[in-house]
Amino acid sequence: MKIICFPHFYYLSEVSRLVEIGKALRELGQEVVFFSHGGSYEYVATDEGFDVFSVEPTMSPARAETYMAFNRAETGNPLKDSFFTYEELEAYVRSEANALRAENADAVLIGWNLPSYLSVQLVGIPIIVQQPGPFTAPFFDRKMGVFVPALVAWLRHLPMNWFVNWFIPRTKLWLSPFNRLARTLGLPEYKSLLDFMAGDLTIVMDTPEILGISKDELENYTPQHPERFRRPPRYRYGGPLFAKLPGDIPDSVSKHFDVPRTKLYCGMGVSGSPQVLQDVIDIVSELDFQAVIVTTTILAEEMTQHADRVLLVPHVPAHLVNPLADIALTHGGAGTVQTAIHAGTPLVGVPMHLREFGVRVTGVWGQSKNSS
Repeated sequence: MKIICFPHFYYLSEVSRLVEIGKALRELGQEVVFFSHGGSYEYVATDEGFDVFSVEPTMSPARAETYMAFNRAETGNPLKDSFFTYEELEAYVRSEANALRAENADAVLIGWNLPSYLSVQLVGIPIIVQQPGPFTAPFFDRKMGVFVPALVAWLRHLPMNWFVNWFIPRTKLWLSPFNRLARTLGLPEYKSLLDFMAGDLTIVMDTPEILGISKDELENYTPQHPERFRRPPRYRYGGPLFAKLPGDIPDSVSKHFDVPRTKLYCGMGVSGSPQVLQDVIDIVSELDFQAVIVTTTILAEEMTQHADRVLLVPHVPAHLVNPLADIALTHGGAGTVQTAIHAGTPLVGVPMHLREFGVRVTGVWGQSKNSS
């Protein structure tokens, strides 16, 4: 069986998860290759021995930044705009379909490479999606969603948690160009955002103990409102999966943390807000913390730091550095949250967009505090 892993290669956490799944599939004897529309983290797959084939159109770094800014609700109108224009989406979908046919693919595994939801249908093969638990239908059936005040802070005084759990299962947010292209291609339209995100099989990268939804309930899920789905979603627990970058703890980090002071590790991932990360650097510089702050690709490496107690690094093997810290500060993405849980490090979360409910889940579980 030939499986195409197709991550959005500008998202490190997503790439690392698909690489780990790809390695497991390869050990089971499956043929696994990666497709890419370009991105900073293709080397993560190639370093593990996977072939990475370029598929046009290639997303430029500037276009990727607008894509991620939209995901953070920093640009565009989420009620009418989407990640792609119709014309962009059509180009991506048709090109992907041609590439999948040329490779004789049997299935596609994605994270946030959204055009593949349509391209696989043109080819007639299934799509497997990996998602964190907070983007599944049973999560909202249980009214577990919470409002992210960073989006529109003044609304925090209204019953917004109720609204989130009412709105997300019903909305067709972001779907306009996808459903328009589906009509053009003679494909069925998506009935809701959660219908779109489910794919043919959804691997939920969480555990029942942390997510708070039993294995039986998740894997035998029956929609409370079947009219919002083209077919009942198929969910399967895959367990936690977070980045384990190669290499040891950098000497600079070991020396920086070798002091009798409270140690803080901050990782906002690639989907975090540059402005929030800059604010964190400014604030932490004024506190009595020994801090290691990872900038990834969202802040320029030439940034000046404001205190000797703050060390800025572009990347570290977070699963090794996190256990050295007394406190972890994160944007609430699945990877950074799971890394902190694995390390047993208390977590302070600053969720920045609708996908980052992970802080709320671990807060209920008892390890995190939401500071938004």
